[in-house]
Amino acid sequence: MMIQVVVVGLTFLLLSAGGAWAGFHLPARPMAPRYLDPESAQLYSGPRPTPAQQRDREIAFWERRGVEDPESADALSRVAALVLQRSRETGDYNDVLRAEAAARRSLARRDQRNGATRVLLASTLLAQHRFADALGVARRLASDNPGVPAYLAMRGETEMETGEYAAARATFDTLAGMPASLSVMGRRARWAELTGQVAESRQILTRAIADVTAQANATPEQIAWFNLRLGDLEFRAGKLRRARDAYTTGLTAWPDDYRIHAALARLDAAEGAWASALEHGDRVLAVQLDPATLGVMGDAHAALGDTAAAARSWRAMEVAVAGQPGAYHRAWSLFLLDHGKRVDDVVVAARRELRARHDVYGWDVYAWALHRQGNDTGAHAAMAQALVLGTSDPMLRQHAAAIERSLHQSVAAR
Repeated sequence: MMIQVVVVGLTFLLLSAGGAWAGFHLPARPMAPRYLDPESAQLYSGPRPTPAQQRDREIAFWERRGVEDPESADALSRVAALVLQRSRETGDYNDVLRAEAAARRSLARRDQRNGATRVLLASTLLAQHRFADALGVARRLASDNPGVPAYLAMRGETEMETGEYAAARATFDTLAGMPASLSVMGRRARWAELTGQVAESRQILTRAIADVTAQANATPEQIAWFNLRLGDLEFRAGKLRRARDAYTTGLTAWPDDYRIHAALARLDAAEGAWASALEHGDRVLAVQLDPATLGVMGDAHAALGDTAAAARSWRAMEVAVAGQPGAYHRAWSLFLLDHGKRVDDVVVAARRELRARHDVYGWDVYAWALHRQGNDTGAHAAMAQALVLGTSDPMLRQHAAAIERSLHQSVAAR
């Protein structure tokens, strides 16, 4: 059961670490604008490259243009957008840092009327778990550009990630009456799910998938991302067949999406399909040393009786966590707690993180750590904070039930 508890919750923890789609993607194979000079037009001439080759050509081109024209903020903004897109496709954390640097250089050249670049900057900060910094950027963005739905949505996302729920609720209530772009729908769906409105979240994501699939210039990554979000929603709702259908649809758009393979590994583990979980895990590790996937693979090896391989996966997980952004990876924290290791360290780390980021999943980790430490009175109080929004997540509910049982509150546990 404890393996399933970890598996069900990890996807949301990873997404809540800045995985939301920023809504600032260039087409995989853009048409050459009429105003381009002959040098720029070369980007769109010659043999048709792969989308990845085209993107890398464009990055190199706009980097050169940014050097040649020291006044051009747009060139650097394009670099930031393209490099951030590449980071999502490849899992390369260094590209997140490169995108942040390019966005900051663009804003240094033009501080005003450069809102799209602030969106990119906030997205890079979220990806680095620098939530307070992202919140500051997003709030200025919305303040300088009042009434822009995409900018309000970015502010709402950062408020949600930091646990500023009263502010987030006000932001998303304002967005409810505004036109919904894809980036707005993704964030509204996240808020609806977090507040227990699973049916509404499903409806928003289903519409978003229809909209993005109908767009002629949508990238495979965009289509795959929305299907991943829907699959995660269904997974946490216990609709495992629907979850698999959504993940499979996402892979049809982008067969190499390592994030969907990671989700399928977790789904397979929840169903006890350990061999399949390992296959999907291998696809993930070919792209990125993902700690959560390594944890699932360790559990899969253990379930199949290969204790040596399980130990290797868990050691690799610890190495991978050391290279992740943030003070203490939440997936790692849950793994340690569910395997009875370093409980006191997790308590300290979770308490420290709550000072800057007091979201429901942070409270859940803290509550679970206190429970594992034997402090069920403190765990009960912390778990109340984890459930404050009515989030419908089996991991939260199972943790809460275990704490209630330890306090001999059988009715509440049921």
